[in-house]
Amino acid sequence: MLSFKTSFEAYYPSLCFFANRIINNEEAAADITEDVFIKLWEKKPNFSKYKNIKAILYIAVKNACLNYIQQQKRNTAKQHAFAYFAQYESEDFILNEIVRAEVLREVYAALQQLPPEQRRVMHLLFKEGLDSKQVAEELNISIHTVKKHKLNGIKALKKKLGVSGLVVIAVLAHL
Repeated sequence: MLSFKTSFEAYYPSLCFFANRIINNEEAAADITEDVFIKLWEKKPNFSKYKNIKAILYIAVKNACLNYIQQQKRNTAKQHAFAYFAQYESEDFILNEIVRAEVLREVYAALQQLPPEQRRVMHLLFKEGLDSKQVAEELNISIHTVKKHKLNGIKALKKKLGVSGLVVIAVLAHL
């Protein structure tokens, strides 16, 4: 059986090498290996009581390396998210998003004022992304009726919203 000092001197270099092979970072590998020794020392300062210290050390280092990798992934994800949001932090972006949200709110409100048949057709066409044939089958009506409801719905939206047809269609396409 080995003492703490003897175990440290015997296994530290090979455990550092092992950890570095897993995480590919020499400094972090050394820190991980030292932390494993410290944690084991805190649990049982007398290493002679461990039956298979070598196996315990390798398993502990492996697990610590896997935890390190997971933490690095979380940190990287947080950095990417922060960079993404920082990129869009400009006032122009924020104002554009506010305008877009308000336009969508007005379009939704106008859609709710359409007659029920037109509203269902417009919903299936623009929100669900169905084509005219699929809408006709879904509602058990003719394709001609679908097209008529679509045309009347767009006309009604243009009138209620007071914007050009292209803007209404562009907004509907992004619902």
